[in-house]
Amino acid sequence: MKYFRLGEVLLNENLITQTQLEEALSHQQIHKTRLGQSLVDLGFVSDRDIKEALARKLNVEFIESPLYLVDEVVAKMIPEQMARKYKIVGISLKHGTYTIATTGPLNFEAIEDVGMVTGLNVKTLISFESEIEKTINRVYSTPSESIVDSLDPESVANLTQKELDDISMESRVDSAPVVKLVNSIISEAYNLNASDIHIEPEEYETRIRFRIDGDLLVYNNINKNLHNLVTTRIKLIAGMNIAEKRVPQDGSFKFSSEYVSVDMRVSSIPTPFGEKLVLRLLGADKNITYDLHSLGISEETLTKINEAIKVPHGILLVTGPTGSGKTTTLYSVLENLSDEKKSVVTIEDPVERNFEGINQVQINTKAGLTFASGLRSILRQDPDIIMVGEIRDSETAEIAIRAAITGHLVLSTLHTNDALSAIPRLIDMGVEPYMVASSIKCVIAQRLVKRICPHCSKPSEPDLEANLLLNNEIEQASLGEGCVRCNQTGYLGRIAVFEVVLVNNKLQELIANRATMETLRAYVEDHHIRSLRDELVTLVNQGITSTDEAVRILYNVD
Repeated sequence: MKYFRLGEVLLNENLITQTQLEEALSHQQIHKTRLGQSLVDLGFVSDRDIKEALARKLNVEFIESPLYLVDEVVAKMIPEQMARKYKIVGISLKHGTYTIATTGPLNFEAIEDVGMVTGLNVKTLISFESEIEKTINRVYSTPSESIVDSLDPESVANLTQKELDDISMESRVDSAPVVKLVNSIISEAYNLNASDIHIEPEEYETRIRFRIDGDLLVYNNINKNLHNLVTTRIKLIAGMNIAEKRVPQDGSFKFSSEYVSVDMRVSSIPTPFGEKLVLRLLGADKNITYDLHSLGISEETLTKINEAIKVPHGILLVTGPTGSGKTTTLYSVLENLSDEKKSVVTIEDPVERNFEGINQVQINTKAGLTFASGLRSILRQDPDIIMVGEIRDSETAEIAIRAAITGHLVLSTLHTNDALSAIPRLIDMGVEPYMVASSIKCVIAQRLVKRICPHCSKPSEPDLEANLLLNNEIEQASLGEGCVRCNQTGYLGRIAVFEVVLVNNKLQELIANRATMETLRAYVEDHHIRSLRDELVTLVNQGITSTDEAVRILYNVD
């Protein structure tokens, strides 16, 4: 295969400029990284752009993820140590050709070693490193079903009573099959890019579901007799009271194994059939790059956000329901603003990702550290930029507003349906309209929309009702039929849509004069500010999402 330079490939495809390449080469020398990583770190190009450019140059296929394509028997023809060393995974074996997914199709050493081990011709596909790692973890891990089958009911009962209830016996519990079961469930959730794990007791069995791309999918059903064992194990490591099962509890722990490390937040509630537990995997999505360019934001929206964050003081609010990506957007803005010359402090509940150069404070209500009290203390720390995880009450709102007025840049979130609704929400919290008007510089509303799987997408005709709900603006539509790559769902991954409202002098005047929501909406429409509806219609017309998904998002908004 002919050797070539990555920089030349990207230049030829007009993905980067010569100046950007030279800057990336300097960055590469200083930080001792690969050129591709330096280009991504500097925001010049995305990892997807690099992989797709290499695929075109080498005339090989680029795949989103090998997770749903892999034949585990075929994959295990490669020893685990070799798979992890080269970051490769075997996918299929057909007509004497062994197909592998790799991040580096020019890694001839890896290809030769795979050929020697298998005795076969080797074909390569290109995929993301994080997706290959997930697939490797899935292939070489022990499935929870096997662990469940190995559990003896009698020993389980004894273990629950004698060992799990006795914290001093924790070393013995660590060798028990239940520990392997819990670890397997968490590892599987992590590998499948799940955001939450639901452990739900029912009359005859316990159902385990993962939230993936916003939807809950059944992962496994386990014997009812194992429920108390699993929940007690989780509560024990989460620092919760294992003897108390009548009231809701919260806890947290850090899950670490040889290849997985993730912070977990645990919540329990009593139900008629036992305790239901929900485990949230914090910052587990390894596909996330905290960079505004990588969020899929349109150029028009990106320009507005960049304009908003250039202001020296004021408030930038991000609104939307739980799980809409607000924290990711705030982290991306912070990453953009972070500078050695500035003091950046955050107060969060919980801290989802740690960032170098940013001081992050974790809420601890039991110790008296709330958003309000923490924010007061932060203001005495001489900050330039403050991120408040969420404005939940009037006290926090008032302190944040005053901080913005007195020369700080404040970033925070609110739970409202759209951007403009943040204004009356703050006023309802007791903040004077003139203070809201003078402090709010930008409000961003966002949602996460499911992408149609590109591998099974087909044209479709939008029904009359959907088109009416979308203002009869649909020119063409698409639909995912469902395939092995998207786990038969028709969707693969999600993309964020944004509604950005910059508060100019006229809007300030309207807010200060207590203008109604109808007046504010009329002003925004008259000035052709793109709404969530406009963004969704564009995505439908581009074949990125479906009319059903667009209607679902808009129905929730309206």
